[in-house]
Amino acid sequence: MGELINRDATLYRKFFKEQARLLGIKVQYRYPIDMDYTLHSQEDPLGYSEPIDLDIIFDASPKLKTLQKLGWVSEDPSDKPYMIQVPWDTPNLRKGCLIILPTPLPTAEGRVFRITDIQMDQIMPDSFYCKIAPYMEKMNALTPKDYKDKSYSFLKVDQDAT
Repeated sequence: MGELINRDATLYRKFFKEQARLLGIKVQYRYPIDMDYTLHSQEDPLGYSEPIDLDIIFDASPKLKTLQKLGWVSEDPSDKPYMIQVPWDTPNLRKGCLIILPTPLPTAEGRVFRITDIQMDQIMPDSFYCKIAPYMEKMNALTPKDYKDKSYSFLKVDQDAT
């Protein structure tokens, strides 16, 4: 067995980029800027970068052997995450980045996913494996001022109508 040297690693990284360009899909990638944390230590970015075009390999149903290799196996074999492979030099790759998949319909917006976990499986990797989940924008939650005083009902009911 030989050792990977920098020239080989660079070559494998170029192979992956070519493979992603030929077999993968072109998405828009956005990384969070000015990260803030909520009361429960959840990441809450104040904004995202401008969209960056990126070629990735998307796998909606990864093989169980691949998930075992990455340590992403749950007890339920039908519980498989969406998985993508992104190039080694993806800028500012971390949890919370957005991946926007294109849609074939010209009037519809792309599907937005959020990176929830990142792994690699080699000593000198050519790509990163990322677990993604659908991302919903912040819900328009009702604030306490939308309710009448001393009302414990989550439904906004007009008390005068009854």
